[in-house]
Amino acid sequence: MSTIDLHTIFEQARKQGFNPFNLKSVITANEVWGEVITNLPSLNQHIDERVFDAILEVRKKYSNKIGIAIKGDRGTGKSHVIHRIWKTIAQAGGSIFAYIGPCANPKRINSHVRFYLADSFNHQDIQGVTQWQKLAASAITTLKGTEFEDKYRPYIERCDSPNELRKYIVANQTKDTLVDFFDELVEAILENQSGIDFYFLRAQLFLLLKTVKSAQIAFAWIKGEDHPEIKKLGLPEFSLEQQEDKSIWIIQQICKLAEIASLPVLICFDELDSAGTDSDSGDSPAETIAKCIDQIYFQCSNVVIICCVISDTWREIEQMGSGIPDRVGQRAVTAKPPTAEQMIELVKLRLDWFYKNNNLNSHDYPDLYPFEESKIRNVASQSAGARALMKWCAEEFEKGIIPPDKPEHKKRKEFLEKYNELLTNQIDIPIKDDDRLAAIITCAMKMIPDGGTANVVVTKVEKISHASHDLHLTVSGYDSLYQRNVKIGIRVSEATNAKTFNAVMGRLLDYKKHGITRGCLVRSTSVPKNWKVGNQLKDELEKQKSGEVVVLKKDEIRPLVAIETIYDQAENYGFTREEITNFVKELSLAGDNPLICEILSAPV
Repeated sequence: MSTIDLHTIFEQARKQGFNPFNLKSVITANEVWGEVITNLPSLNQHIDERVFDAILEVRKKYSNKIGIAIKGDRGTGKSHVIHRIWKTIAQAGGSIFAYIGPCANPKRINSHVRFYLADSFNHQDIQGVTQWQKLAASAITTLKGTEFEDKYRPYIERCDSPNELRKYIVANQTKDTLVDFFDELVEAILENQSGIDFYFLRAQLFLLLKTVKSAQIAFAWIKGEDHPEIKKLGLPEFSLEQQEDKSIWIIQQICKLAEIASLPVLICFDELDSAGTDSDSGDSPAETIAKCIDQIYFQCSNVVIICCVISDTWREIEQMGSGIPDRVGQRAVTAKPPTAEQMIELVKLRLDWFYKNNNLNSHDYPDLYPFEESKIRNVASQSAGARALMKWCAEEFEKGIIPPDKPEHKKRKEFLEKYNELLTNQIDIPIKDDDRLAAIITCAMKMIPDGGTANVVVTKVEKISHASHDLHLTVSGYDSLYQRNVKIGIRVSEATNAKTFNAVMGRLLDYKKHGITRGCLVRSTSVPKNWKVGNQLKDELEKQKSGEVVVLKKDEIRPLVAIETIYDQAENYGFTREEITNFVKELSLAGDNPLICEILSAPV
C-alpha cells in the first residue's frame, strides 16, 4: 500500500475516532482504581521502591509506622505512582491499600478519612476478593492451632479463598442463625487476640458476605454512615459528633486487625490543596490534613502513610510546629518530571492505543507518526511536564496531518533542527541586560498564533522608543476570558539600585501615558526587602492597579532567545523571516512558552 493511501486511512481514523491525547492525563480517585493509558513504569520508579521498602519494613516489624511525603510539581506523576502501587498490591498482595481524595469539609476530616479508607477496602484484587474479605479471612485463620480449630475447621480451610468461604457461610447459616454464628466466631477469635473491639470485629466479619443485607448494614456502621437497622444488627449507634471522635479509633482497629494478618495498612493522601480553608481554625487544607495524618501516626501502628504534595503545599506543612512535619515527612522522596525519552514513550503509549482501537498497524507508519521526535523533544526541553505534553499533542493531533515529503514539511523540520541545536548548545542568556531581554520578548510576542494564547488574542505589539526607565513595549489584544480589550505595558528591570528601580516603577504605574490597562514588570530576582519605597510601588502595581510582577526564569527565556537568534540571522540560517514567524506560530513555540503566557494572562 502506498504512503498516500496509508496517510488517507490514518486521516479517516483521526477524524472519526477519539483523540488519544484528550483522554485523561490527570489521575483522580476513579482512575487510581481503574486503568490509565499513560502509565510508564520507569517514571518515578524510585518512589515505588521507597514505598515498598517501607511496607516491608513495617511487615517485618523493623518499624511500626512510617510517614512518607512524595514531593513534586503538578504533572510530575505523583498520582500515577499511587495508581501503580495499588495495581501491584492488587496483584501481589503484601499490604492493604487506601486512597484518600480531597476533603470538602475540614471540620469532618477524620470522618472523611474513615469513610474513604473503608470504601477503599471494598475494592477487589485480581482474584475478585475485597480487602475487607481478606482481613476477615485472616482473622478466622487465627483460630488454627487453638481450642476452636476443630469447631471451625471447614471455615478455616476455606480462608485462602474468601469467596469460597463466603459461599460456605451462606450455605450453612440461615438469616436467623447468622448473627449468633458471627457472635460466637468473634468470641472465639478474641480469646487469643487482644486490643480488637468486639463490635468492630463483628461488623468486619459480616463484610465477608459482600452484598448480603447484613453486610451492607455493617459496612455503613464502619464507614460512619446512618442506617435504620444498625441497632437491629446489634451494633452501637453514635451521634454525628461521636462519629467524628470515633473515626481515628476505627482506623486504629483496622490497623490492629491487619497486623494479625501481617498486612501493613498503606494510606495514601492525594490532592492536599483541593479543599477549602477551615473558617474556625484558619488552617489551610494542607494543615488540616497534616494534623489528621499526625493523629493517625500517633494512635495507630502497622501503618505507612503517604501524602503527595506540591512544593508550595509542603512549605505550609514545613512551617507547622509540634514536630508534625517530621512525622508527615518522616521520609521524603521527590517526583521527577519525565525525561525527553520518557516523554517520547508516553506519546507512544497513547498512539499505540489509537492504532489498536482503530485497527491500524503501527508498523505501517513512521515511528511516532503523525508527530516528529524533534518536536516532542522541544516540548521536553521546556520542562513542560507530562500534562503539558499531552495538551500539546492533543492540539497537534486535531490539526490536519501534513503528508510526508512536502517541501514545507521539510523546511519546518530544518527549522526545528536549528532551533533544537541552539537549545542543546545552551545558548547564552543576557540575564542582566534589560533592553536585550525586552527585545527577545518583543520578538516572541509578534509570533503568537493568530488564535492567541493564555486567553488573549494579540492584535498589536508596539516597541516603545522610550526615554530611560520607560516601558519597553505594549501588547494590545482581546481577552476572551474577561471579554474585553486589553493593552499590557511591559517593562523588564533587573535593576540592583533602589533609585533606578523606583524610577522604573513610577513610569510603569503611569497607565495614562501609553493608555495601558495593565502593567507588567518582568524581573528574575525578588525586590529586596530593604527597598521600602520599591516594595510600596510593587504593592501598588499588584493590589491597586491590577498589574503583576512576572518572574523571569532562565529555562523559560532560553527558547525565546533561540527563536530571536534565528530570526535576526534568518538569511544565515537559510530561511526568510516570514518563514520563521510562520513556523513559530504553527509550532506554538512562543504561544506555549510559560513566560509569554504568564505575561499575557490576567493575574489571579
